[in-house]
Amino acid sequence: MKRKLIFTLGILLLFSFITVNCNAQSSTNDQRIVGTWVGTSSSGNTITWVFNANGSGTYTTSNGTSESFTYGLSIGGEIKIVYDRYDSSSDGKIYFSFDGRTVIFGFSDYVYRKK
Repeated sequence: MKRKLIFTLGILLLFSFITVNCNAQSSTNDQRIVGTWVGTSSSGNTITWVFNANGSGTYTTSNGTSESFTYGLSIGGEIKIVYDRYDSSSDGKIYFSFDGRTVIFGFSDYVYRKK
């Protein structure tokens, strides 16, 4: 009986650790993406992504393109962006540098730096 209790407590402790770790990772990604990210396209245009904490944002380019969007992040580090003006979306993995100052979106080949 005592062995079963210890085994059960061990499983619960392991499950709790995994759950907290996944939630912390998601929360960290949510916080790291918030801000202004600037990059340069292959044609030389400056691209700026602004991610607000409330799940909204804007995408602008130096050639005059500007779009509003909403976004969401998954626990696994996937981002989904839905543009407000037209029925289109982008999604893909987010890759952060170790210092959190550089990001690459899975749907883009460009490197963005935090402003």
